[in-house]
Formats: sequence, C-alpha cells, structure tokens
Amino acid sequence: MVMMTFDRMMERNQAANWLAWQGAMRLGGLIGISVLGSVRKALDTYLVCLEHGAEYLAQSQPTDPPERWIAGYADAMVECVEKSWQDYRNNLQIFLLTQDEALIWVTRIDRALLATDRAA
Repeated sequence: MVMMTFDRMMERNQAANWLAWQGAMRLGGLIGISVLGSVRKALDTYLVCLEHGAEYLAQSQPTDPPERWIAGYADAMVECVEKSWQDYRNNLQIFLLTQDEALIWVTRIDRALLATDRAA
C-alpha cells in the first residue's frame, strides 16, 4: 500500500471541494428557478380559475336548476384541473432533472477523488 503524501492529499481535497462548491451552486440555482417557476405557475392557474369562475357566475341565473349549476361549474373548472395537472407534471420533471444533476456532480467528485488516489 502506497502512502499518500500530504501534497497529494491536499490536492485531492481541493479538487473535491471545488467540485462540491460548483455542484452546490448549480443545484441551488436549479432549485431556485424551480421554486420561482412553481409559484408563477400556481398564480397563473389561480387566475385561470378566477376567470372561469367569473364567467360561470355571469352565465348562470339564480333560477337555474341545481343540475345546470353543477354542470356549468364542472365545465368551468375542467381547464383549471388540466392546468394544475400539467403544472404538477412539469414540476416533477424539473425535480427529476435536478436529482440527475446532483448525481452527475457526485460522480464528478468521486472521479476526482479516485483520479488522485490512482496517481499516488
């Protein structure tokens, strides 16, 4: 077994630390963008629901039968549900991409540590 010199050990740790910082900055940026996008999409969906709710109220009459009230409300909310589902799928995809990015950075750090070990 070959003893690692102090210089090589410091080199290895420095390389791993720089990669860890780069990865943390990259992942932090991705998560920040994801959060801002999620808030924006949630507000957009909320506005769509308000628009459809207002349209529904404008078209309905107090004398309408309950079946028409329920059918009209369901029709008005269909787009809101579809948009919410699409936003959920997009957020899940961003989360999975962020997870993949984290795994890539962990692999880079491992490779940097292994490369300096082999050089010793």
